[in-house]
Amino acid sequence: MKNLGIKAVSALLSAAVFMGVYFSGVATVETFAVDDPYTAFSKATTVYNGVDYKAEYNPLYYYLNYADLRNAFGANPDKLVEHWVIFGKKEGRVANKLIGDSTEFVVPTGEKDVIVIPKTKHDNGGMTYDQEIQARNIAKQIAEAIENAADAGNTSASSGSSGSSKSKSSKKKAIKDVEKVAYAAGIVKAYCDLGTYTTKGKMYRTAYGVFIGGEYSCAGATRALGLILDYLGISWVHKNINSWEDQWCQVIVDGKEGYGDGIAATAGYGKHPNEGGDAKDVVSYSKIRYKFEVATEKPKKEK
Repeated sequence: MKNLGIKAVSALLSAAVFMGVYFSGVATVETFAVDDPYTAFSKATTVYNGVDYKAEYNPLYYYLNYADLRNAFGANPDKLVEHWVIFGKKEGRVANKLIGDSTEFVVPTGEKDVIVIPKTKHDNGGMTYDQEIQARNIAKQIAEAIENAADAGNTSASSGSSGSSKSKSSKKKAIKDVEKVAYAAGIVKAYCDLGTYTTKGKMYRTAYGVFIGGEYSCAGATRALGLILDYLGISWVHKNINSWEDQWCQVIVDGKEGYGDGIAATAGYGKHPNEGGDAKDVVSYSKIRYKFEVATEKPKKEK
């Protein structure tokens, strides 16, 4: 990890809008200390209800790590430490480290520790320009369909939970990012099933081979799933890239480390089962598919 002080300063500069900094016509700079997070949090409390959480909680890092908290509480240290104790710890939020820099993410594992996941620039497996355009077009359409179905499913879950109806929709819970990954993995698996598995040729390692070329491998399935994740806004790393090992997407979902496997049509929190993760925690496409089908369900007639 790079020096956290340097990263904090860099992050503060990039978030200058929260610091009350502006440039006048004569290029002067004025700052208002009351709005400066560094000043506000240098002496901020880490105590809540008589308990000091300084060993696990840094007010400045917690502020910088989460835009929703900045928007909700501004530079209010009392509100932030209250949120950390009551909600943040349970949600697995990170308050003792600055999350990531230009080359890495620091995210919870889903257990009690954190993991550093490198930000990577993904190669396309050897696709030509035209092939990548076609593959990305399909991946974008799939991602948009998933988001639309998820929005419809979440709307159904919200409306159903407030009433007394015992209909199927009332039992549905909000769709999580890990479930979107599992659904996307299931779609990639369906494309693979239409093609031929091979480790020869020019397309088997690419998303184009999966979506259009009719040939695939675990490398191609991983890149195809990765393209969909790009359009879903989900960060991922290509595990075991350019090797003869099984390959999959290591992802960051719901604020945690996770994985997505286009060959197995599965996703989950924590490590992939191939790395020692618990197979019992696997989220499979077949199990969560119904959550996305609400968008295509016909309205039921009222009795």
